[in-house]
Amino acid sequence: MMSKGLKIMLFWSLGMPIIITILRIITDYILGCDIELFSYSAVFLGIAAGGLIFGGPLNYYISKSQRK
Repeated sequence: MMSKGLKIMLFWSLGMPIIITILRIITDYILGCDIELFSYSAVFLGIAAGGLIFGGPLNYYISKSQRK
């Protein structure tokens, strides 16, 4: 079993970037823009890095402080 902190980190480093990238692809498809997967990899990696640095630890500490 994974700890709760690891689940939060995985969500913010993998789950959220995948969701945002898929939403950007759908938005570009609806607007009629060209869809190039190479450009979306930069979006995915940037959001994943942000999730690892800010999103995951911040939410972990918030949930940990609410348990006390």
